[in-house]
Amino acid sequence: MSWNYDRSSERIRDHLDNMGAIEVAPLSRDANLETLLTETRCREIRGAHVYVDVPNFSALVTGAAGGEMPLKRLAQAVHVYQREVARIVERVELFDGYHVHFQGTRLHALFFRPYEDEELPAKAALFQLVLRQFVRDVFNPVFPKVADFVVTGGAALGDVIGTKNGMRAERELLFIGRPANYAAKVLGSRGTLTITASVHEVLPNSLKRGCTETNRKGPDGGSVYELTTVTGEELDDLCDEFDIDWDVESSAERVEEDIDATPLSDIVVEDALVKMDLDTLSIRKNKLVTAASLFADVDGFTRYIDSAESDNEKEEALRVFHAIRREMSRVVRLDYDGLHVQFQGDRLQGLFHMPADELGAIVTRSVEAAVGLQSSMLKTLPLHVPAAAKLGLAIGIDVGDTFASKLGTRGQRDRICIGEPVDGAAAAQERQEGGIIALTAAAYAVLPEALQQHFTKDETTGDWIAKDLTAEKLERAAKAASYGGGAMGVHSSAAGAFVTRIVGGGRATNPARSFAF
Repeated sequence: MSWNYDRSSERIRDHLDNMGAIEVAPLSRDANLETLLTETRCREIRGAHVYVDVPNFSALVTGAAGGEMPLKRLAQAVHVYQREVARIVERVELFDGYHVHFQGTRLHALFFRPYEDEELPAKAALFQLVLRQFVRDVFNPVFPKVADFVVTGGAALGDVIGTKNGMRAERELLFIGRPANYAAKVLGSRGTLTITASVHEVLPNSLKRGCTETNRKGPDGGSVYELTTVTGEELDDLCDEFDIDWDVESSAERVEEDIDATPLSDIVVEDALVKMDLDTLSIRKNKLVTAASLFADVDGFTRYIDSAESDNEKEEALRVFHAIRREMSRVVRLDYDGLHVQFQGDRLQGLFHMPADELGAIVTRSVEAAVGLQSSMLKTLPLHVPAAAKLGLAIGIDVGDTFASKLGTRGQRDRICIGEPVDGAAAAQERQEGGIIALTAAAYAVLPEALQQHFTKDETTGDWIAKDLTAEKLERAAKAASYGGGAMGVHSSAAGAFVTRIVGGGRATNPARSFAF
C-alpha cells in the first residue's frame, strides 16, 4: 500500500468528526496523569521539565554489534540504568516526579504540583546532579566491560498543556509548550548539566551558587547556566536540605538486585527475519536489525501553540496537533508498513527494516513514507485543519545497524531503537526546516537512481535534501520516465487530444490514468 489522497483525506475527516469537544483547564489537584489526560481532556500544568541523555550510547551499540556477548551486556546495562533512573525520578522518598518516557537512552522527566511549589526548580537541578553521581559512582563501576556512560542534562521551567493521544499501545503522554521543548534544546556537550534562566532565577542560593553562566543562549535568547561539579559530601548535604533520600549505597544495592534478576544467560539478541512487534520485546528478547530510521518534526508548532491565548485558540491548536499526529502515525504504519516507535513531543520516530537486510529496499520504503508524510502535510491536512498550512514537516533519514527493545520498569517500559543511524536521522532532521526531507550520505547512496534524482546535496550540512516532495510529484516523474524521460505535453488536433513528450516547447502536464500507452 502507499499514500493515497482520498484515503488520507477520509481518515483525517473521520478522526476530527469523532474527536469530540476538547477541554483545556488548569490542573487543580494531584493526579495520575496517565489516567487523567486524554485526547480531549487536557490540563495546563506548571512544572520543571528535565532531559537527561547518554550521548555516547549509540556509539556503544556500533562497537558492540560485532558480537553476541557485548550486545547482551549492553542490553543488560541499559535495562538496569533505566530501572534505577525511573525509581530515582518517581519514588516519593526520592524526587516524587514523573517519568514521562525514555527516548532511547534520553529521559524526559517532569516535576510538577497543582500549586506553586518553590522546590520544583531545585529538584530539576538536584536531579541532574544525582544522576551524574549515580552514573559515575554506582553504574559505571558495576559494568566494567561496557564503556562508561556519560550523562548530559537540561532543564526548563514553565507552563505546558498536558494531553494524551495515539492508538491502543501507542497512546503517549505529551506536554506541549516551551518548557518541554527548551529543556531538550539546552542540552550541551558531553557531561554538561544545564538549566535555563527560568530555572536559575528561582533556585535557592545553596544551588544557585553552584552555577556558572555559559556563553550559550537558550531558544528564547535567555542565558544558559551550567551546574558545576559537587563532591559526594556536598551532594549529600543538598539532598538532606531538600528531603531527597538518595545515597550511593542504597542505589548500588538496587542495581545489584536488578543485575541478579536479569543474568546475561537470560538475555537474547537476535536478527528479525519478519516485521518486528516492538511490544513483544523485552530484556529477554532484543533485536539487532539493519534498519532505516525516520524522524519527522512539526516545524513551527511550539510557536503556534504559544501564540494561542484564549481557551478557544488553545482547543483549536490541540485539534490541529491531534490531527497531525494521528495522520503521521497512520502514514508510517498503514500506508508504508513501518514501525511507529514513539512520539517525542511533536516529533515522530519511525523505523523500517523489511525486507530483511535489503538495504536499498529498506531506504526506498522509508523515503516513500517521508514523501507520504509530506503529502499529508501539504495536501490533505490543510483541507480539514487550515492552520496546518502554517506548519511544515522536517524529516531526516539514516540507515544502519539498530538495536531495538522494550526495557525498564514493568508497566513503564518504553520502546527504544538505538544506534548511530538513529542519531544520524535525528540530527539530519534537526538541521533542516519544514518541507524538507534530508537523507544522510549513507541513505542516499543506496537509493535507486529514480529516487536519487529528486535530491540535491546541501553543501552546508552534507545532507541530500528534497523540498516539498509529494506523492503527486513522484507519480509525475515516474510517468515521464515511462515515456523515456522528459516532460510531457498536451497537443490537440481535429482528431482529438494527445499526450506526447515535449520536444521544442509546450505546456507540461501530469497525464491522467485514462491515457494508456
